Amino acid sequence: MAKWGEGDPRWIVEERPDATNVNNWHWTEKNAQVWSKEKLQDLLLNSKLNTNVGECEITEIEKCNGDASASNRKAKIIVFYEWELILKYKGKVFGVDKELTGSIEIPNLSDENSVEDLDIQFKSNGTSPEDCKMKEALRHEGVRALKTQLQMYINALQEGVYRINLTIVNILK
Repeated sequence: MAKWGEGDPRWIVEERPDATNVNNWHWTEKNAQVWSKEKLQDLLLNSKLNTNVGECEITEIEKCNGDASASNRKAKIIVFYEWELILKYKGKVFGVDKELTGSIEIPNLSDENSVEDLDIQFKSNGTSPEDCKMKEALRHEGVRALKTQLQMYINALQEGVYRINLTIVNILK
């Protein structure tokens, strides 16, 4: 432990009467849950998952449980997020008038997994051959569009946090 006045110049909180967190040196954490739910809704709701078999659209976010936050320690930004999503879809197979419905389950959207490693499950509400065709087409082709939307959420979360951090640093200088 350094004697009074011989310490690291970065440790100036004790000398500041307002105890300002200069340059975000000390641990800070911001809740990003509300923003994340809105962003996921904007990106996923009414998005199209078209395949060579038919067209599909996400109509509802039935479940969106989880958490997201951004932390800062020694001016390093750390983004945490963990979501469990259940989406509802409706669609049609080309050449067939019957409307098909089903759900998409994403149990592990988190900072621990890359988007490519996500376990995305497609479930059909019906058992007709068209339902099976649509479900298989979504598993092979529609999943790419869905993963692109989820990657856009992750990028927006990280970019937004970095932009906020730069603004705070610029204000303090």
